[in-house]
Amino acid sequence: MGNTHYEPGHSRWTGITGWLMVASAICAIVCALTPLGSSYPPLTAELVFAAASAVFACCWVVASYRARTGPLDKPPAPSGYRPGDHVLPWVFAIGMPLSVAGALMVLCTGSSENGKRIERLERAGYDSRTVEIVRLAGDPVRTPPSEDSDGWYDTDLVVRVPFDSGDREVLLKRYDTIRSPEPGMRVEAYFAPAHPEEGVAEYTSMGGARFVITLFVLCFAVPLFAFACGIAKEHMDHHDLRHLRRFRPGVHLPALAILLGGLVLLLPVALEFEVYGYDRLPAFLASLTPALALTWVVKRS
Repeated sequence: MGNTHYEPGHSRWTGITGWLMVASAICAIVCALTPLGSSYPPLTAELVFAAASAVFACCWVVASYRARTGPLDKPPAPSGYRPGDHVLPWVFAIGMPLSVAGALMVLCTGSSENGKRIERLERAGYDSRTVEIVRLAGDPVRTPPSEDSDGWYDTDLVVRVPFDSGDREVLLKRYDTIRSPEPGMRVEAYFAPAHPEEGVAEYTSMGGARFVITLFVLCFAVPLFAFACGIAKEHMDHHDLRHLRRFRPGVHLPALAILLGGLVLLLPVALEFEVYGYDRLPAFLASLTPALALTWVVKRS
């Protein structure tokens, strides 16, 4: 009885589907990390590209089976250099930390209700402008200087706000100032001149938390992961590349299943629904799957 088990091989279609899979995943990550994607659920662009990457992954598996050449899971025979061999190490070295960062950004996505509110305020022209203090509505409470701050005054202020329809006096509670506030002093406040109904505030959280998280991820987390993966990349020789890019069921199917599981875990946040009362916890677990999948591939190769 002949050997009926074959090793999926390489063909033009395995190359096309493989790179389309990688390109779609990169587009999903870029959308998650930049304003190109959705700012609140549903995260349509991210989900479309992630789903396309999953579809191309399935196509890559099918194309690999159609290009079968020998026994399954048998190490592929050595071959010469192929275009893309110098690109693939960087895909793994940079793609893995960026995919983790993308999942973390999805984790920090705000609610659709808050996102629509922010869009409405931005359209209304809600921004920081200077206003004049008319009078103090209470005695200033001073917080003395410390090692971490220069100190400040906490006061209820009545300010004159120049709306397009005319000036209005508005109470700002517990306004912080560096120096002791007094009538005639100008301070910053958020409001939309053409829309008094949107109110006046000392500060706003319009995208602030997401900006801080983005800055932290891009400036600290990603370079740290990229540095670690760059070291791994330097030890990725031609033999390792052959193992990584040539499909083997025992290596790549579990890795693809881990990544698909990560995509599923992102759905509660991306589509804004809860599973047993949780939506953020599954997204956090999803951020671990890229490193887990790559570790599996490396260990089995």
